[in-house]
Amino acid sequence: MTGNRIELEGRLLNQPAVRITPAGTPVLRFTVDCGAPGEELRLGIVMTGESALAAKQLLAPGRQVKVIGRMRTLKGSLKTDTGFEVVAASIERSE
Repeated sequence: MTGNRIELEGRLLNQPAVRITPAGTPVLRFTVDCGAPGEELRLGIVMTGESALAAKQLLAPGRQVKVIGRMRTLKGSLKTDTGFEVVAASIERSE
């Protein structure tokens, strides 16, 4: 099987933000630090659709989360230091 899949656990760094596109699609964005002890690895996470609204209710800064999704390259004005983000298929709290 080939494909682009990532599974990560980390600490939520900022307040998750939801915006609604002109087409009415919810878009959730936040940043997770999932580096090893003593290392910092910050990844942007994005999720769309009704599941994004449900996931936001579980999230708060400092909370541990588990994200499963795929990586994508950023283009244009959204480009970050890493140049990519995780498009989440599922988000859950981890304790």
